[in-house]
Amino acid sequence: MHKRVQKLIDVTADEWGLDKYYLKRHSFVKEENPNEGVSYELTMEWFPNEAAETEEGLNPPGTAVVDVDLHSERIKKIIFVNDISYAHAEALTVIHQTSEQIIEWVEEMTGLEYGRQFQLVEESKNEMHFRSAVDNIPVYPGGNIDITFNEQGQLTLFSIHGSFPTEDQVQWEPFALTSEIVEPIALDHCKLMEIPVENEQKWISVYGTSMFFLTNNGGKTISYDQVEKSIIYCNSVEPITWSHTSSASTISLEKIDLSPEISESEALSNNKEIDRKRSISKDEQTRIITEVSRLLQQELPDDNGQWKLTTIQQEHNYLFAILHPVKQDFRIIGPKIKVIMDSKTLKPLNYMDNRQLLDVFRDFKEAEMPVISKGEASEKLRSYLEISPVYVYQKGRYMLCGKIECSYVVDAVTGEMISLDE
Repeated sequence: MHKRVQKLIDVTADEWGLDKYYLKRHSFVKEENPNEGVSYELTMEWFPNEAAETEEGLNPPGTAVVDVDLHSERIKKIIFVNDISYAHAEALTVIHQTSEQIIEWVEEMTGLEYGRQFQLVEESKNEMHFRSAVDNIPVYPGGNIDITFNEQGQLTLFSIHGSFPTEDQVQWEPFALTSEIVEPIALDHCKLMEIPVENEQKWISVYGTSMFFLTNNGGKTISYDQVEKSIIYCNSVEPITWSHTSSASTISLEKIDLSPEISESEALSNNKEIDRKRSISKDEQTRIITEVSRLLQQELPDDNGQWKLTTIQQEHNYLFAILHPVKQDFRIIGPKIKVIMDSKTLKPLNYMDNRQLLDVFRDFKEAEMPVISKGEASEKLRSYLEISPVYVYQKGRYMLCGKIECSYVVDAVTGEMISLDE
């Protein structure tokens, strides 16, 4: 075991009062953050003394699972199995007394400033949940901090995950969006959709607008997926077709390992690695479409011309080419294929087709034809639009935007307003 790893193990046992525990095993994982690059963590599983693994191979009650960032040496997560803790660190019991003490402890654990970099979003008797923020304005993609205590007042969960902006990453400006600016843009996003109603086993036609972000000058809209997912290319293209006489070589499908676990040597040799989203050149786009075409011809030969490439996402060392039908209907849940490709060679490795999962809707009654127009629906939705300031991560900076959403849709047949919460 490397001496640096041993030091982190010793410090963890001391600071958390794990005298009644022994280290059962440890491992290393690689974590990807679309905003901050790649980090490496040490994961430890501490078993209570005298305890052993259960017959099912699960950790016994009271086990402490701890994740530590190898670069900052800060705790990223600690969880005690079954809400049982044998740790005796005095601070862990003291902080449970007031919300203010919990917040001060979180600031000490994370190095973040309350209000400035994170805000409280939910609190109950034994839980507190925080979200990343800039001066109490939410951030997207966001970060989360969760705290849980058991009935004895012992801390049984602390976790921090995601992005928390630093001051130099923020583009400061006053919020300038008004209803007059937002409403025409938001209502232009109103579209007809079909949504499933499970308890009635049917589809219904509704008009609604998906949540999106609008830059503070009102000049650009940004979709939720573009912000929250590692999308590096997004564009609808011509149908993907192929010649049935093609003699391209056979593609051997491979098992894809998305596990973040890595070796000790890899973890220690890459303390902090900036791995921003890669870009896709025009030539690479052409190559990707060609390779996707080869895979479809081999695996789904009857689907010639039925799919188009809409999105490319990056995850680990892979690219995910997302395909949707050329002839799309209005249903919000529809067919989709993900082609998994090597990020460097752009060779297809495997694919996922969700059409079998859609069989659950096979017996649903078809939606009725709309009666009211998009214009009528837009007017009904106008007063339900919600506009709130948020900071959105774009090209290395957090820029002030408006989050535009509507929690209601209009029944396209009856004109009734329907809450999405229902």
